Amino acid sequence: MEILFRYRIDHVLFWLATISFHAYNRSYIIDKLSWGDFVGELLVRNLLLAGVIYGNLWILIPRLFNAKRYGGYFLSLAGLVLAYVLFKNLHDMYLYGYVLGDTERQTLWVNTFYNVSIAVFYAIFSMAIWLSREWFYQRELVQKIRNEQLATELQYLKSQMNPHVVFNTLNLIYGSIHKTNPIARQLVVQFSDLLRYQLYECNAEKVGIEKEIEYLQNYINLQRLRKNDNLKVEVNFHQDIQGILIAPLLFSPFVENAFKFVSDHVSALNVIDIQMFTEEGALVFLCKNTKNEKQMKPKSSSSGIGIANVKRRLELLYPRCYQLEIRETNELFDVFLKINLKSSL
Repeated sequence: MEILFRYRIDHVLFWLATISFHAYNRSYIIDKLSWGDFVGELLVRNLLLAGVIYGNLWILIPRLFNAKRYGGYFLSLAGLVLAYVLFKNLHDMYLYGYVLGDTERQTLWVNTFYNVSIAVFYAIFSMAIWLSREWFYQRELVQKIRNEQLATELQYLKSQMNPHVVFNTLNLIYGSIHKTNPIARQLVVQFSDLLRYQLYECNAEKVGIEKEIEYLQNYINLQRLRKNDNLKVEVNFHQDIQGILIAPLLFSPFVENAFKFVSDHVSALNVIDIQMFTEEGALVFLCKNTKNEKQMKPKSSSSGIGIANVKRRLELLYPRCYQLEIRETNELFDVFLKINLKSSL
């Protein structure tokens, strides 16, 4: 099936069968008229049918049916069918009524019922082709997700540390740091919160956006402690995102990248700008950071594990429901991520 769909073999077989059957039924035109009229009949009828089929597959279904604009879809499909009927009736009236001399077919609408039934049949057939293709790809996607989840789980089990040992060690380190060193103690606490979120709260398919924001805030605060005063970090998580459910850890690789590759200008301000808000039913995440002109390009890191994993997770969890743009100039690295929450439900 994959080979059939990938190389459009299903379309080739369909048109071979359709044209062959039509040629067999209209072969008498060769004897009564000529090869030219016979070929003309095949071309007119099948080109008009192709207009109905591919107009439906390539325009109406992607732009209207997939967008759930069903009223506009069926009206447009009806218009496509009527256009086929009109042009085919004109050709039938000319060929069969006047050239072949069939007086009963010398009116425009005499073949309307037959041509409508043909157009509707092929419109339904093209929808069936699309549905079968979608069903196949959805089944393949579900199987791929299951396989990747299994592989991820096995990899996690292989590399898993005992969390109790980790937290006990962190508590020991925290207790060993003198109270006169509050920054070091705060670093341990924030690192512990980051680790706890990753170990215990990211197992669900989706988490509340508030938990994700808390995790990002902890990471940002941790990074602020180790950066110099010449770094300006602007964070704005709008109130309109409250209550949203989202797949965990989609945004953290971009924030980590921003702190990793932010510029280190001495005479100019270094800036990281992080925003999250909703826009027309979609969650929008923006992350920008200044960079050195000759610095190693952040974009090259997109081939690393963190951002590569995010891209793959977006493809699996939000197929055709997200937009990710990573832009770069000599002075700025800019990430734009938009997830359509309504379509992904």
